[in-house]
This record gives sequence, structure tokens and C-alpha cells, in this order.
Amino acid sequence: MTGTLRHALAGLGILVAIFLGFGAGDELVVRGIRGGEEQPLIVGAAGALVSLLLGLAALALWRQHRRARRLAIVAAVAAIAFHTYAALPPHRNVGLLALLVAAAYSAALLRVAVSSRSAPRQDGDVRGS
Repeated sequence: MTGTLRHALAGLGILVAIFLGFGAGDELVVRGIRGGEEQPLIVGAAGALVSLLLGLAALALWRQHRRARRLAIVAAVAAIAFHTYAALPPHRNVGLLALLVAAAYSAALLRVAVSSRSAPRQDGDVRGS
């Protein structure tokens, strides 16, 4: 993966994680903690965890961490599974826009992570991170 593509995907990943994290935080705090509803509390906490995973995967790709590929695959699969579940009726805690953003970014992340093999760092550092 070229450096420009890696940086663009990582930057986009940070923005996607922040975007999805705000929705998860709103669900967790407003409907879960303050509203006293159990289901939004669980979904909000799980959404915050998935957003954190996406952000960490983006940072790992950017830094070319040796476990970036594995973390990206786990984060992408978790984001797709979670957002699909949370968008299902009867509760529909996740809207269509969040589902589409999460699925599109996760699919791109998954494609890049699966197609790339761990290559040595370009700057000559052979430690792995």
C-alpha cells in the first residue's frame, strides 16, 4: 500500500470513528444513562467500543504497526456486524446514514487489510513499530 493511500485511509478512518463515536456517545448518555433505558445503554457502549476499534485501526495503519492488518480486519468486521444489528427493527438505534458510512469505510478497510501483506517499513526501520 502506498504511503499516500495509507495516510488517506487512516485520516478518513479517524473522521469515521469520530462521526460514529458521537452517535454512540449520544445513545449511551442521553437514552441509556440519563433516560434509564437498558437496551440503548448496551448498544451505545458497544458502539463506542466499535468506534474506538476503528480509530485504533486507523492509527495502526498510519503508523505501520506490525499488528495493523489484524486490528483492521477485526475492527472492520466488528463495525459491519454491530451497525447491521443496531439498524434492525424494532429498536433501530442506528440510522441509515451511520450504517452506510460504517459499512462503506469498513468494506474499504477490509479490502485493503486483506489484500496487503505485511511489508517492511519504507524508512528502513526493521523493528516492526
